[in-house]
Amino acid sequence: MKSVPYALAVGSLMYTMFATWPDNTHVIGVVSKFMHNPGRSHWNAVKHVFRYLVGTKDHGILFGPNKKIGLVGYTDSDFVGCVDSRKSTTGYCFKFGNGAISWKSKLQECTTTSTTEVEYVATSDAGKEALWLDELAHTFRQVDSDLAPVVYSDNQGVVVLSKNSPQCLQEY
Repeated sequence: MKSVPYALAVGSLMYTMFATWPDNTHVIGVVSKFMHNPGRSHWNAVKHVFRYLVGTKDHGILFGPNKKIGLVGYTDSDFVGCVDSRKSTTGYCFKFGNGAISWKSKLQECTTTSTTEVEYVATSDAGKEALWLDELAHTFRQVDSDLAPVVYSDNQGVVVLSKNSPQCLQEY
């Protein structure tokens, strides 16, 4: 593996992640953890990502007309996705109109003990982002004041725990 340009390849993938392909954030984060000591399976994963990029080069995020311009977020997480640290991964994506404007895929800072707790932490992170993005959009006067930001979660436990909060969290 010493002759394989693993660091160069991962660096190139990081550039594509920030510049054009944000949907690869999670997988590139995973392969970058093995920068100092990659194995054959890690190199195969990097090559797989390159094949994915070549196969989706004609795809893209399209911004088009939308009658209702509002902020909509989707959140999800895994439970103990990292076997080394026993931490879970939070992921969310926000759309404004028809296009994605903000996304995140990151290991959570805390260790959780249930699927509801891990989803609640992820939804809380997404809620903070929704409030920040909503305030930013109002600053630029681009949001109708009647449309509150909406965050969708796929966990019934989180929906039940959030019933006391405003109508910004819905199940999808």
